[in-house]
Amino acid sequence: MPSAMSAQDVNLSLLAIKGDALLRELNQLRAYDPIYWSEESHCWIITGHAEVTEGFSGSLPISSHAFPEMLYNIMPAVEADVRLVNSVYYMQKISTNLDGAEHARVRGLLVKALNRKLVESLRPYVRNRISVLLDKAARLEELEFHESISRMLPGAVILRLLGLPEEFLPRLKGWSDGVTTALTSFNPEPAWLDQLEVVVADMLDVFRKEIESRRRFPKEDFITQLIGAVDGDARLSEDEMLATLIQVIIAGHDSTTNSLTLGIRALAQYPAAWRYWRSHPEKSLECSIELMRYIAMSAAMFRIVAEDFEWKGHRMKKGDVLMLMIAGGNRDPGLYKNPETLDFARENNDRALMFGPGLHHCIGHLLAKLQVSEFFNAVVQRFDGVEILEEPQFTPGLIFRSVQGLKLHFMPRQDAKGV
Repeated sequence: MPSAMSAQDVNLSLLAIKGDALLRELNQLRAYDPIYWSEESHCWIITGHAEVTEGFSGSLPISSHAFPEMLYNIMPAVEADVRLVNSVYYMQKISTNLDGAEHARVRGLLVKALNRKLVESLRPYVRNRISVLLDKAARLEELEFHESISRMLPGAVILRLLGLPEEFLPRLKGWSDGVTTALTSFNPEPAWLDQLEVVVADMLDVFRKEIESRRRFPKEDFITQLIGAVDGDARLSEDEMLATLIQVIIAGHDSTTNSLTLGIRALAQYPAAWRYWRSHPEKSLECSIELMRYIAMSAAMFRIVAEDFEWKGHRMKKGDVLMLMIAGGNRDPGLYKNPETLDFARENNDRALMFGPGLHHCIGHLLAKLQVSEFFNAVVQRFDGVEILEEPQFTPGLIFRSVQGLKLHFMPRQDAKGV
């Protein structure tokens, strides 16, 4: 039942809210009503764990095909289809924007391509990369963590996954920034969309050449796996492969980068959690899941109402926008005891939402878990803690909670085990 709080007590607009204020706002909205229509944001804001889970389940008449419909609310279709021709065409083919049989076909092939064996083959490289980065961190009294450490791990891993050389790292950052700035905002500026088109065109140029190269000279990488993925008579078209590679840049780079930055910030605030992880390295996966739940990097996903229906007393109309607030569901006190705390001893994190339950469960979840668990296990074993020297600046956006910068100092471990 809604709380006694009135609608006037709730800041209705999520557009300008960022950082930890967003999490506090979602708590208020959930207490008032977990299914809430915001006139100011002009969308449904879904904040309860049960409701967000149902929204992802595929049981409701809501569509993942939010692109380019969301774009057309900002820029007229006749203009967008010309001005953003590549963006409109390829973003529609990304698996997270597909529904029904088409989604099932593409997803089935992607699961075959990004399989556990391929991900596990990256573990030695991930561990070595982490070791090199932490050697660097240990030498510095003051470290800008976000760009020099956080971005350098997933960036290098994505390039390794794709079979691209590390010389692409600066270009990769440009791609990621261009895509996420435009697509993770509720109301992107026209200039951001123009830059999106620039970086999409650049990615297409690179990836077309790489696909052609793998057809002639296969490698042990994801692009080769995409080409070879077969399910009966089904294969991915080249356009679907190109869309998938763009998706990898969106979902696999910036998201993990921000998870590492927000994660180290959270561990700095919870020394007991740091010590718990150090004492229980066998629970690194479970600890990483709780850490990702708590930091709420993955904040939301868009959905579109496909036909009129009633949901728990609320009338949904065709074309309405739904914001499934993963960050809200993951801090629902109806499921989690003391949800505002980081607790590595939790036993119900199999229901955490950051990778999306249901039909659109994140295909890259194994790769993200590998990096987060390996990185923080190495950190807590090697150091006694971190001192935050300057808090990060959060950037606007509702899909990911993204930051700019984080200055800190790693405190060396005082016993020989950390050497």
